Amino acid sequence: MTRYALTGGALGLYFGLFFRPVRTPSVALVLGLALTVAVVTAVLRAFKERPSFSSLLKGAALNFVKTAVLLALLELRHPLYDMGGKTAVSLVMALAGAAAGLWYAYEQSRRPKGSES
Repeated sequence: MTRYALTGGALGLYFGLFFRPVRTPSVALVLGLALTVAVVTAVLRAFKERPSFSSLLKGAALNFVKTAVLLALLELRHPLYDMGGKTAVSLVMALAGAAAGLWYAYEQSRRPKGSES
């Protein structure tokens, strides 16, 4: 768990330290990209695994939510930069990265031992 939290925190810190705002934040971009990711992964999963429709829909919805949260955090860097500069962005992104690492570790611990993905 510690390794995942530290790795996520380091990645988040990287995304915070090297951020420079070059465009305005966009909620439409977040939703569009998250929808694209959900559709593409659902189509690929449909061809690879042939799951039931309800399972496929549930997985697509979960992928949409996870991707939207990640991209929303990345878009959140813009107002954070305006409020507190690089320090605020780096701190929030490091904390968000650590939380994402812990979330990933929790999901990995819930999977059966022989599961691939």
